[in-house]
Amino acid sequence: MQQTGRMANAPASAINDLDEQAFQSLYGRWDPLEPGQVAGLFSGLSVRWWIAGGRAARAGAPARHHEDIDVAVRLDDLDKLRQQLSAWDLWEAHSGTLRPLLPGDTFTQGRDQLWARRDAQHPWQLDLLLDRSAGEWVFKHDARVRVPWSDALHTVNGVPYLRPELALLHKARLDRPKDRADLAAARLDPDARAWLVATLDQLGHHSWARLVRAPAT
Repeated sequence: MQQTGRMANAPASAINDLDEQAFQSLYGRWDPLEPGQVAGLFSGLSVRWWIAGGRAARAGAPARHHEDIDVAVRLDDLDKLRQQLSAWDLWEAHSGTLRPLLPGDTFTQGRDQLWARRDAQHPWQLDLLLDRSAGEWVFKHDARVRVPWSDALHTVNGVPYLRPELALLHKARLDRPKDRADLAAARLDPDARAWLVATLDQLGHHSWARLVRAPAT
């Protein structure tokens, strides 16, 4: 279902059995910002941020429909982010639940996702992922995978994105039809493809390594 992309860690009882109408009735509708709009919103924000998820996997390639937009910011920069979005509603999203993060509230330890909307009369527009990387990008699911920031991000049409080969590491774990479609569409240069194959094999995602090694023609 489409909703699982929005709440990847939600239990099946909370999300997977909901159709779109039931999802919107419970959580509200989504109308995500486009990457250029995010860049405008974050202009002047002195923190490292980047587009992640399927949009990052397809950066520079033909687009597909996205239910949301994944925007990653370092957890250490959360206070600056909250100041930038002080006029927005921010909600902690965790395991199929939402909790308002009111001014003065402390972000719950161990959480790593926020939904943002302008107010209750507006749709959700940002899915904010809080990244714990510091001096270099670290894959959240296996800290052996580390990449210098200069190699982890790139800019497309003035917008910073996680490089496709890194975005695809997250997608290999999920292996949904849309993840395989993103892999097929991703534009990987030979070095990026070789790195991704080796890393997928290291992490045990051998079927995906084979797909990357022999892309469809």
